[in-house]
Amino acid sequence: MKVFKKIAESLKYVEVVLYFCVTVALLSIIPAGSGHAMSVTEGAKRFVLENGLTVILKEDHSAPVAAVQVWVKTGSANETAEEAGLTHQIEHMIFKGTPTKNTGQIARTIETSGGRINAYTSFDRTVYYVEIDSARFDTALDVLLDAVQHSLFDAAELKKEKEVVLEEYRRSLDIPENQLSWALMALSYRKHPYGRPIIGYENTIRSFDREMILKYMDKWYTPRNMVLVAVGDFQSKKALETIEALVQNFPPRTGAEPKRPPEPPQTQLRKTIKNARVQQVYLDLCWHIPALTHDDIYALDVLEVILGQGKTSRLYHGLKMEANLVYHVSAGAYALADPGIFSVDATLHPKYLDPVLAAVGKEISRVTRNPVSPSELSKAKTMAEAAFVFDMEDMAGQARTLGFFQTMTGDMYNADTYLSKIKQVTADDVLRVSRAYLRPENLSIGLMAPEGEKINLETDVVMSLFKGTPPEKSLEEKMSARRERTTEMITLKNGMRVIIRENNRLPEVSILGAFLGGKRLEKDGQWGISGFVAEMLTRGTKKRTAADIAGTVESWAGSLNGFSGRNSLGVSGKFLSKDLYGGLELLSDLILHVDFPPGEIEKVREDILAAIKAKKDRPTAQLFELFYKTLYPHYPYGHPATGTKESISNMTRKDLKTWYQSIRVPSNFVLAVVGDLDRDQLMPYLETLFEPFQSSAATLPEIPPEPPLTGPRKAHLERPGAQTHLSVGYLGADLKSSNNAPMALVDTALSGMGGRLFQRLRDEKSLAYSVTAFRTPGLETGAFGVYLACDPGKLPPARMAVFHELALLREKGLSDTELAAAKRYLLGNLKIGMQTNGSQAMQMALDELYGMGYDHMPRYIQEIESVTREDVNRALKDIILPDRYILVTVGPGGG
Repeated sequence: MKVFKKIAESLKYVEVVLYFCVTVALLSIIPAGSGHAMSVTEGAKRFVLENGLTVILKEDHSAPVAAVQVWVKTGSANETAEEAGLTHQIEHMIFKGTPTKNTGQIARTIETSGGRINAYTSFDRTVYYVEIDSARFDTALDVLLDAVQHSLFDAAELKKEKEVVLEEYRRSLDIPENQLSWALMALSYRKHPYGRPIIGYENTIRSFDREMILKYMDKWYTPRNMVLVAVGDFQSKKALETIEALVQNFPPRTGAEPKRPPEPPQTQLRKTIKNARVQQVYLDLCWHIPALTHDDIYALDVLEVILGQGKTSRLYHGLKMEANLVYHVSAGAYALADPGIFSVDATLHPKYLDPVLAAVGKEISRVTRNPVSPSELSKAKTMAEAAFVFDMEDMAGQARTLGFFQTMTGDMYNADTYLSKIKQVTADDVLRVSRAYLRPENLSIGLMAPEGEKINLETDVVMSLFKGTPPEKSLEEKMSARRERTTEMITLKNGMRVIIRENNRLPEVSILGAFLGGKRLEKDGQWGISGFVAEMLTRGTKKRTAADIAGTVESWAGSLNGFSGRNSLGVSGKFLSKDLYGGLELLSDLILHVDFPPGEIEKVREDILAAIKAKKDRPTAQLFELFYKTLYPHYPYGHPATGTKESISNMTRKDLKTWYQSIRVPSNFVLAVVGDLDRDQLMPYLETLFEPFQSSAATLPEIPPEPPLTGPRKAHLERPGAQTHLSVGYLGADLKSSNNAPMALVDTALSGMGGRLFQRLRDEKSLAYSVTAFRTPGLETGAFGVYLACDPGKLPPARMAVFHELALLREKGLSDTELAAAKRYLLGNLKIGMQTNGSQAMQMALDELYGMGYDHMPRYIQEIESVTREDVNRALKDIILPDRYILVTVGPGGG
């Protein structure tokens, strides 16, 4: 309830408020239904004295300590407009002297007795409390009961203490959270006194005099309006006798019943925007909810935990841990004597306001549309139970619980009822209260931003973000919703990232674990080591042989293979969903415990050497190997992925292990799991499975990009054949370049049977059978080129035609028709290519690994859709640079 710590800024000891928000975020939890939760009322005795004072006594001899608290059933909400802040002023004055104790003596008496004394004021209650050595228990009773009965409220002391409160008020003016909270409460409560700050206003504080205080005391500080709670190492019988003696001459006071104007229902979105001398944006959102005693409070308290209490809550996990859009975010149900508030608050950089609002709106809409998961529900209930158990550890905690429920609900035994009611909350209950209260027309938004920041909160935009529950779905729609893909990424404690996408259409699942690796991270003289290691990943671990691995996978009718590319290395697999957990255990064994058996090393070495040799039979492979060697003389992409005969022949087991260990770092590892799965069952399993994968401070080397070309580069490999293969190329856009999307469309427009090159060089001029454009964007650099294979006799005109088309392209770019067609084709093929679980797993894992984010694809699609002809022309002029190209040929007569 952090937002309401700000509202109740006069509460100097906020741990009390935190507890009485009832459910709190805890670092440790006790399993639900463990049977170890104690009843806080067990052993507690309640008495009502003749004058109406309620007394609750609970003996606890576990420590020589006692806690004494006096709860007064009045707070700032009982004040008139003219009295705003008077309750808080009285709280300050209570300890300023009685007929038997002068100013300063009250606190000094407690402190010299080894105790501590203080008080706080809220909307609905004022509490005075002492914790003390139980040997001085009677001193605590005397001091507190004397203060609430016989305070003098000396005029001179009042004048001084008003200045103290005014300083407190001024301090609050410099605290952005307080200022925003005051504004938001005033916005949310236009008639009810909850809309006024507890501390009051400067003019009302200045107006207080002794007569006002005495009139207030006469109304609210009566025995019938108080609860005394004591818990600790004392004898109840003797304690009760002492209390009766101390209050037998309780001053006669009239008493009163609260007459608070009800707050009318809110029927439309409300908002307030403030600019101030702040360095970040403060955002608060509030929805009206029922009073504390309403049956819906139990489900709202569970919802609070699910949405915004703790680091695993939906809002914190999504906005902070995953997207890092906020500095802080939390949610809370602030249950009051009258209808209260459900809140979400966050602090963030101004540039992230729109995505934060969208993300919060998404989570609010999500919780109003779909039931929470069983694991989320169970965790929230466990946290509520744990809050009670942990607060039972000390006397003050037990006293707070008993005092709160007796004062705020009228019966201390509601503490036990509360816990049982929390345990009874269902997912349907959470869904129901979410839909009932988290409606956009019930929402008030407060925002404070740095001076000069122009913030627009358009009502229709906000309403759309927090649209909440859709119309009731048909059965067919509900069944379809089950098949909707939900995606999230979780970072484990060791730094590895896990991407999960649920797709229950078919009972199958794809898994992929990837490191940054590939030939980009290969060292000089070890070309091909990434591919070598990838082959070895399935060739044996410390507990499995290659045959064991293959046999297990085949028995599941699945697949599991190592892979290596220019930038990555890893293992990918596909299984029936019933074998998911077995498949994951096997993948983790390969990743964590690959053993590089010597016999298998030699088998793999033989295979790679055979593949290197076989390239001589494939001129296209030779061409592209020569192409990248010529384009990247200073960058690892220029070396063959297979390695060379020399590098592979000389590679040792130690080389393989050392290189793999250099990239085998949790923070360098991404695991993607896509398909028919249950996220809430899967994550605990993965956390345990990869717990041995210890975090490391090791870092990967930075790879400088290939320097720009300074002139043409040409290379030719003479070999016999019926065709000569030609390629003209340029250094191209990298994956993160603003030119990446435009060049993807250029590539599309030039390629394929409907592309410009095919039509002009094949269909119109018959210069080639195979002709296409291609591009390979990388991490620090990229490539763009044109490939053509033709009769050796046509090579001169074909070469001339290629350069002509490239010059024309650079000069005029693409036509509107070509650009539109390229967009349709590319976007359509992106959709086609992402149909399978395996392709989605690969895409998300690599996008995350490459620093673009696992959710990059939707943004990339938007980039494609928004590309203009101007974007294309700019990219072409950046990349197709005259006289800064490479020309590579393989075949007869290409030199």
